[in-house]
Amino acid sequence: MVFNELSYSEGCRLKVSGLASIREGLVLRDLVPRLSAFPGPATWSVRMQRASLTFPPSDAELVRTQLEPLLCPYGETRAGYCWGPEAA
Repeated sequence: MVFNELSYSEGCRLKVSGLASIREGLVLRDLVPRLSAFPGPATWSVRMQRASLTFPPSDAELVRTQLEPLLCPYGETRAGYCWGPEAA
């Protein structure tokens, strides 16, 4: 998998069924104290730099319940994420 000239030897399936409008999404940092995946809240951003980070089911449910009200249909929202010459 290659993103912006960076190559990754592993990947995962990703299904995008909805998007929050740009700049109106969930601020994960605000949930860190409530997420067990980040035992040391001061170093949460370092853990996010791992190739993959698995959330325990309770953490995934918390993020899902916070994010779902912000989601809009993918087809109606994706254009807001495009910028630069390829967006024209």
